Amino acid sequence: MFALEKSRFRGTGIVALSAGLLLSLAACGGSTSTTSSAAPSVAPPAPAPAASSAPASEAPKELRPVTVLMDWFPNPDHVSLYVTKAKGYFEEMGLDVTLQPPSDPTDAPKLVSLGDVELGISYEPEMFFSAQAGLKLKAVAALIPTSLSSVIWLKDSPVKSLADLGGQTVGDAGLPTDNAFWSAIFAANNVDPESVDVVTLKTSLNQGLISGKVAAVVGAYGNIEGVQLAEEGLGPVITRVTDAGVPNYDELVIIANSDRLASDTEYQQVVRDFLAALAKGTADAIADPAFAEATMSGLSEDYSGPSLTAMIKATLPLLENPAGFGQMDATEWDAFGAFLKAEKLIDTVAPAADIMTTEFLPAP
Repeated sequence: MFALEKSRFRGTGIVALSAGLLLSLAACGGSTSTTSSAAPSVAPPAPAPAASSAPASEAPKELRPVTVLMDWFPNPDHVSLYVTKAKGYFEEMGLDVTLQPPSDPTDAPKLVSLGDVELGISYEPEMFFSAQAGLKLKAVAALIPTSLSSVIWLKDSPVKSLADLGGQTVGDAGLPTDNAFWSAIFAANNVDPESVDVVTLKTSLNQGLISGKVAAVVGAYGNIEGVQLAEEGLGPVITRVTDAGVPNYDELVIIANSDRLASDTEYQQVVRDFLAALAKGTADAIADPAFAEATMSGLSEDYSGPSLTAMIKATLPLLENPAGFGQMDATEWDAFGAFLKAEKLIDTVAPAADIMTTEFLPAP
């Protein structure tokens, strides 16, 4: 009944990586091989078009190839990217953009750091893990400038408020960040953690709720799992983790190679042009939900029909950034890094200035 659950956990596997594993990725030199066959392998950037023999004044503008390595298969969280491409805004900025699903969710940070792809999609928590591992990355824009991970329970659950989590059995996907989120939620809502039994459901969060195995879950997305539960008439109560005690963070971010940002002027311009186009596409997606839905329809058999309509409706408001397209708050990033360290998920906290920048965003 809930086939989408398995496909939704696209990025949480990245966050679960240990620093040791990430260090091994950072040390792998120029190797780009992946072993997973779950998705198409990363396509190399297309060669630049051959120069035209026409006079310079008549020569068509050559498009610069840009591969964006995604965090997972196309889904509603990526709607602004696909609308931008469908509208031709990347081409208007002189870019030939390929939105490439990964062979493995860990691909984007690794391959962007190695310089094998121009840009990627990742997560704010992952930026702190990657920094500790020595990967050469910076977030250059918030794609979804708020948390998606949520605490969810059903209307018939014994839980009626976050304070009611005490004495209950709750579930999550078994990720280190899940433990950290529960810790913050319990502390903020005066729940004795010793009174709560936390079980691992992996990708079966909705099934755990429906079966009554757990009274609440953390890690589900309100715009995906929440929509599925609502369609079944189960009355999900959804609270984003950042409204439940977890520090604010940006769920999805655009990542770039930090060394190239510092020294490669052509790369800097590619990033600026990409973000300028994406700003237009994001605004269009928010303004025209019907076009946004039509653009996403057919990209994945997992997301279609009435479910896609509801998911797009739930996702588009999350794209709106009160500070302006793509903006990220360095103070909030520093606070989130301190939170990860306090929860013993990282040993050292990279300053926000080392792992994120708003320098390449278009002017408001």
